[in-house]
Amino acid sequence: ALAVTVVLLFHGGIGWMSGGYLGVSVFFTLSGFLITSLMLHEHGSTGRVAVGAFYTRRARRLLPASLFCLAAISVMGGAGWFRGVDGLRRDVWGAMFQVFNWVRLAAGGEGGYGALMQANSGFRSPVEHYWSLAIEEQFYWIWPLVFLGLMVVVRRLRTRPVVVIGGLTLLAAIAAPLIAAVWGPDVAYWATPARISEILFGALAAAWVMGRDLPPRLQWLAPAALVALGAACVVFPVSGGPAYHGALPLVGLASAALIVGLQADGPAKQVLGTRPFVGLGKISYGVYLYHWPVFVLLDRQSWSVGRWGLLALKLAITLAVAVASYYALERPIRTANWLVPRRTLAAAVATTAVAALVVLVIPQAGKYYGADQATADAASFDTGSVAPLVPSTTVPAPVTTAAGDTPLTDAATTTTGPLVPPRPVRIAIVGDSTAEALGAGMVAWAAANPSLAQVEVVAGAGCGLSNSGYLVFDGLPERDVAAECGPYLHDIVPQRIAELQPDLVMLITTTWDVADRRLEAGGEVLAADDPAAVAQIAEGFQEMTDTLLGLGVPRVVWVTEPIPVVGLLGPSDRQGDPARHDALHGIMASIAAANPGEVRVVDLATWVLEQGLEDDTTARPDAVHWTPEAATTISEDYLGPALVREALT
Repeated sequence: ALAVTVVLLFHGGIGWMSGGYLGVSVFFTLSGFLITSLMLHEHGSTGRVAVGAFYTRRARRLLPASLFCLAAISVMGGAGWFRGVDGLRRDVWGAMFQVFNWVRLAAGGEGGYGALMQANSGFRSPVEHYWSLAIEEQFYWIWPLVFLGLMVVVRRLRTRPVVVIGGLTLLAAIAAPLIAAVWGPDVAYWATPARISEILFGALAAAWVMGRDLPPRLQWLAPAALVALGAACVVFPVSGGPAYHGALPLVGLASAALIVGLQADGPAKQVLGTRPFVGLGKISYGVYLYHWPVFVLLDRQSWSVGRWGLLALKLAITLAVAVASYYALERPIRTANWLVPRRTLAAAVATTAVAALVVLVIPQAGKYYGADQATADAASFDTGSVAPLVPSTTVPAPVTTAAGDTPLTDAATTTTGPLVPPRPVRIAIVGDSTAEALGAGMVAWAAANPSLAQVEVVAGAGCGLSNSGYLVFDGLPERDVAAECGPYLHDIVPQRIAELQPDLVMLITTTWDVADRRLEAGGEVLAADDPAAVAQIAEGFQEMTDTLLGLGVPRVVWVTEPIPVVGLLGPSDRQGDPARHDALHGIMASIAAANPGEVRVVDLATWVLEQGLEDDTTARPDAVHWTPEAATTISEDYLGPALVREALT
């Protein structure tokens, strides 16, 4: 009950619960304790473990609600409820076959839950939380066999189970920081070998209490462990920090201490044994299973209920669905006498087949940004040396455009024709995920027009172009810009631009630089158009401009970002506030005015407004990112030729 409560608070955006993802670690340890306790009792009574019966019990306990949830998500995805989610079909497949944590890693799931929770632009996958269920289920598949092997070792060495399980747990705990050091924080968070020690600490606790008379003083382990775990949930940062560097075995140890302490009568056991905690614990699996898709769906609505009202609604719906699932689906299947083991396994296989069929017939939600590798290769810079791009000193004759046609220039209302460069203009695109989204279209345009341009995208998803302050989002933890985006802004961008030597760098940013911010830790929360906030943002924009010019970039072009599709934003989302975008546009204009000839502004925002694309939900299904098709059209009709013109004039 406590573990799922912590996770709900974390996913609900309670800012001080920055380490609430540790509730998942407590789940792991509790699972290891419960499963191993059953095995120890069975082995102690019969001298064996009925592996088939174990798998059957796990299937009856876990599969009905899990597959029902996935089937519902698939149907809703096919109906367009999760439009804009990247790779929904892939995610459902991974969740259904209990390998979603590896799917996340293979798909580039960087930063664990920290990156997930801070993905303020774009829609999160409704099955993201299945990564932890996948790790548990992988453990369930292998643990009975490993356990039997350990019992053979116990018998031959004439030792106790706690000794052998303790040795295995120690090895797994030592492996966790080594995995983090060798393979990095993402593997340390998502990979099963890096997380297995947390489950094994539960197994060790089960072996330790087995057949032991626990002294009353152990009751004080529980409150001490609760304090330690509570402090970790508050102190651990959302991204980075101990959780991503192999320290999670310590959380498993604290969770095991809590479990052991609760085996002795004491105040903590009495409190956690009250009806509310017992009731929540009974449905905790369903609460965890259903809460995330409910949260994701409600975050897409535009109800004026306020932050706390929205959280209350999320919790109420989650609890209602979990209770209904428990009494109408989970408990009847788990307790039905007619479901003998063989039929249970057959039913599980049949249900999986049905779910697979649902996934096959449901159209996949398309990827909404990023170019495919073949197109990116076709549009990439030539590796050899190139002649300097001599700017044109002549202006082409105006061309006639029919009513409604789009002029191919950098000013949204003029009708001059395109310039033809003496060689392809080398364009590098820098910015957040909106730069990557538009970059996909620019790459496609360049690949189709190799004589006009070559395009490389140097985007940093999740990072704007201001380099300081603390970003504040309703329902999300604060972000330390310097700590989280400094490597991208100060290291990756300069290094990559120095390597590429582009003729022009296009800069664009949206979500992150229009968010509320604190100028310093603990400071007042300011709107992005507050004069003090504008000054801080301008300082970062100017620094990026100076860095690029200092690297010898002939032309730096700031592109005004279109306002997100307001109808798709949440009720408290301030990305759609025109004043904030106007403030950014003013900063860009000031920088261009201070650097005539070297810095320009391309007014994409005005062009998008004139074309009627600002509120087009099919072009930006997640409110922020252009689909590859829309980005390609924008690049062909306006942005690509406009940037070529800026490079040549």
